[in-house]
Amino acid sequence: MVCLQHRCDKGCRCMELISNSGGSRSKLDVRSSTLEQTNDGQHQRKPLSVAFNPEGELIVHSVMPEGISVATGTHGRCIVATKAFPRGSIVYRGYAGLVDTSTKNDRFYLYLYDHLDHKQAESRSPGHTFASQPMHVFRLDGLNSVKDYCEPNKSVRQVYGFDGLMNHSCNPNVYCPLVYRIKDEMCYDTIALRDIRPGEELTCDYACFDYECDGHEIAQCGCKAPNCRGEMKGFKCLSLEEKIRIMPMCEPEIVDTFFQENPNMTLLESMVPCQNIRLEVACGQTYIVAAKTFAKGDLIFSNQATIISVRTFMDQTFILKLVEKDATDEKNNVKTRYVILDKDHHFIHRPSYVESIGYDSFMDHCCNPNSEQHYENATTYSVYARRDIRVGEKITCDYLNLANEAEKLENVAKTTFLCNCGSENCRSEIFA
Repeated sequence: MVCLQHRCDKGCRCMELISNSGGSRSKLDVRSSTLEQTNDGQHQRKPLSVAFNPEGELIVHSVMPEGISVATGTHGRCIVATKAFPRGSIVYRGYAGLVDTSTKNDRFYLYLYDHLDHKQAESRSPGHTFASQPMHVFRLDGLNSVKDYCEPNKSVRQVYGFDGLMNHSCNPNVYCPLVYRIKDEMCYDTIALRDIRPGEELTCDYACFDYECDGHEIAQCGCKAPNCRGEMKGFKCLSLEEKIRIMPMCEPEIVDTFFQENPNMTLLESMVPCQNIRLEVACGQTYIVAAKTFAKGDLIFSNQATIISVRTFMDQTFILKLVEKDATDEKNNVKTRYVILDKDHHFIHRPSYVESIGYDSFMDHCCNPNSEQHYENATTYSVYARRDIRVGEKITCDYLNLANEAEKLENVAKTTFLCNCGSENCRSEIFA
């Protein structure tokens, strides 16, 4: 376990395990009036309670969910799975308090409870949230928290319960997308990024929720992942490529702060029509394939282009957010990815402006393509099947035939590449 405030190991003075029988246990009883005054009945039933006691110390009561426990690992205390979690499953639903710490001292107490004891306590006395005796009590001389970037000018911090003990990894096995956020708390689901075995440590990427580690960076990362960055100094200090890679797992405020601090970066968004097509990646290249069968003449999709002035195009770096929502998915999952757009290959150049065409930027060229587009006006066009297309077949177009016939505008060639489409009429070298 590392101290989330200082990113230090269990030998640090700020992590002291308090004996349940010690004098510090009386600092705040789990049924004290401080918790009663801070939370209403609805909040009392949640597995996390955050409040200041009269001495200005932050008191956190947290219930360990079923399927995980606190253990001692290579880096000290950590969180491990006690049962298997398949990839994509919810490991647990977590909560964090949003606390203004500007006028309080930095002493912090964390009370951890077993989920079974918690359930038994609730059944015996519905008015009380927590069991009478915690499994663990920790005292920290620094807040187990990170700066909240929803309103970065305020002194609000995200205060975690048991999962404040989760270690960092540059190749984590969970991430925590936001479920909701209200004035004094945030709720998130912890999702398995890959299959997790019983006994395996749960890890997350701190850069997904810590923009710039304000005094508690990890100078030498010990995760030993093949893609280890060597250090953890927050999202802000990552390379642009690494930022783009982890953006889908980041808190929305982290992404928003990045674009606010980088006005030369423009974010474009595109919703993939997953009922008709899907995006696939092979050998590092993204391309479009058919999600269903199309007969010759069928509409494959309609799309809306974004017009960009030549001056803006020259000055900006463009990042595309692709949103894929499968209508057949009963869980209603949404897949998001970010891509740095190549100015020569991912845009259509017109004589006086440039078109951004979103997901359609990844359609491959073929000298004998199976689709063709027809424009209705300056920005709206539809793509139709030139011949029958099978499910899973790559959808292609002719890069030399991207004219906007409605506006009588040709596409301006910007780059040369060698074509290997394999068609009988392949032109070999394409200038498009």
